[in-house]
Amino acid sequence: MIDPNLKPANVMRIVFKEIVAGDRRKFEAESNDDPTAGGGARDLRFRPFDKFGPVFSRMFPDVSDKGICRGRLHWVQNGKEHSGDAFFHPPTSARPNEGRLANVDRYLPVNKLPSEGTGTAILMLVQNDDGRVWPEFTTDRSLEKGGWHAQVRDMIVGCLRARRRANVSMVGFVDFETKESFCNGQ
Repeated sequence: MIDPNLKPANVMRIVFKEIVAGDRRKFEAESNDDPTAGGGARDLRFRPFDKFGPVFSRMFPDVSDKGICRGRLHWVQNGKEHSGDAFFHPPTSARPNEGRLANVDRYLPVNKLPSEGTGTAILMLVQNDDGRVWPEFTTDRSLEKGGWHAQVRDMIVGCLRARRRANVSMVGFVDFETKESFCNGQ
C-alpha cells in the first residue's frame, strides 16, 4: 500500500518495467529473429491491460476513437530538452490483455540504458505534477544503493523480487494521485 503523503516531490505517477534482452533489441530495431522480415516489433508490452490502460490514459491524455493514447515524452540530450509523441495502443485480438507502448526505438533515451552486467535494467516513466512524462533508466543495484525516494525504491525493488513465472518480466506502477499501485508478482 502506498502512502500518498510520502510521495516524491512533484511526482504524480511512475510506470516501471524490467528491461530484458529482447527489449534491448527493440531499442536497436533488431528484435526480429527472422532476417528476411524488417526490424521486428519496436514496442514494450504492458499487461494486464485493465490495470495499465487507465494509468497510460492519465499519462497520455489524448485518446483517439481507436483507443490509442497519445502524449509526449521528454528527455535531455546533450544538455538540451527534447520531446516527442508517444503512443500507447490498446490490445489486439492476437494479444487481448496487452497494451503496447509503440516505437520505443524513436524516443526513449537508449543512450542512458545501463549496460548489461550493471544489474537488472529498469525503465521508469515518471509523470511530474506539470503533466510531463520523463523516461528514465536505472538498475536494481542503483535503487538498492540509496539516494532514491524510499517509497519508490521499495515499491520497485519489492516488485522485482516478487515471485512470477521465469519467462515473465517485472512490470508495475504507482499512482500517487489515485493512490493505486500494481505489481505483476506475488
